[in-house]
Amino acid sequence: MKNGKTILLGKNFDWTFDQGYIIKNLKNTTKVAYYTHNGTPASWTSKYGSITFNQNGKEMPYGGMNEKGLVVEMLWLEDTRFNISEDKTYLNELEWIQYQLDNFQTIDEVVTHIENLKIYPIKGKIHYILADTHGKSVIIEYLDSKPNIYEKEANSCQAITNKSVVFSEIYIDNIQDIQKKNTSEIYRYHQLENQIKKLQNPNDFSENIAFQMLKGVSIPKGDSKTVWSIVYNLECKTISFFSHSHKKTKQLNLNNIDFEQELSHFNINQDIEIVLDTKLKPFVEQVNFEIASASLKQLGFDIDLSKEISEHQFNQKLTTQSYFSQNYFHFDISIPMLEVEKRLMFVVMDSENNFNKKVAVTGGYLFGTTSIGTANRHIYGLKNGTYSMIALIDRNKNSELDFDSRRKSD
Repeated sequence: MKNGKTILLGKNFDWTFDQGYIIKNLKNTTKVAYYTHNGTPASWTSKYGSITFNQNGKEMPYGGMNEKGLVVEMLWLEDTRFNISEDKTYLNELEWIQYQLDNFQTIDEVVTHIENLKIYPIKGKIHYILADTHGKSVIIEYLDSKPNIYEKEANSCQAITNKSVVFSEIYIDNIQDIQKKNTSEIYRYHQLENQIKKLQNPNDFSENIAFQMLKGVSIPKGDSKTVWSIVYNLECKTISFFSHSHKKTKQLNLNNIDFEQELSHFNINQDIEIVLDTKLKPFVEQVNFEIASASLKQLGFDIDLSKEISEHQFNQKLTTQSYFSQNYFHFDISIPMLEVEKRLMFVVMDSENNFNKKVAVTGGYLFGTTSIGTANRHIYGLKNGTYSMIALIDRNKNSELDFDSRRKSD
């Protein structure tokens, strides 16, 4: 949301895990990306301090704002395919967010340097939305191994959910045959675009209106639901947020925060403190490990990896191997297709027992829409082992492995 005087970026975080911290990240800190494969992890020294929202430990945020007013956020995008085979210095998909906040003030700077590094992901298939204090915003999506950049100038609002920009824009005005529920990313996108069109008066560009818009597209229940909502005010350099379990709106003003000393944090899920500028607590590796291990576990990672990642985040140094590089891999799936506009479903399982039970690995359900040619999907961060896979047309669109006697999906 932006006009001549106000620049706001709002975000609903919809997920299966609801714990998290805000973290104050310091300037003038030397950093090295976590080693994930043969090659050179990125290294840099942070120019700017930032406040971020984290589940997987420091240096791997889901989003945040730096002291210059640059905001970087991410959302899930199943169609993501990162440029993992390029011979470039690398970092992972969440370290990329911290890197931008550490190094840049503007969208133009981010876009200018975007080809300098590649993203080698640990797990997430995500796209990014960024905004700066000049009013410019951009969505960055990695499709077919290259960044696709969609910029909007000042005074031009921009919305995105969990489908690509090109796919979503088909449904700005037309949602025929689309399920009218907030669990549908296209319906949420359609609602946001319609709300944006109604922003006519200067008073419409307020944090209260932004939160109302976020509420209108929230997912209140289910396995993946809205666990927190954020509104960034870029000109004022304030962050307002609340969680689904603690609904009082909390706020930080980055103008009042010292980014020169004391790495610190605060629990997202609390209602005791409302203005958090001076309430942040010292952040130590044990606290980092507790939240990171809980989050990484539900992503399908084991405790040894969680321990190594957390230790690296507090003692960053260049290495030539890691637990991840030795024990995890990325899985590309390609299936020839003859049907058009059908719901395609891939399911990956890690044992004969789970195959018979039709139980997928974490992140092992993949969906898409068929077209003539080859259907491609990717799973990042699978543990080394033997896997089986089912590919099918989900004819009743219930996302379940329910076969009839002919072994076809109902």
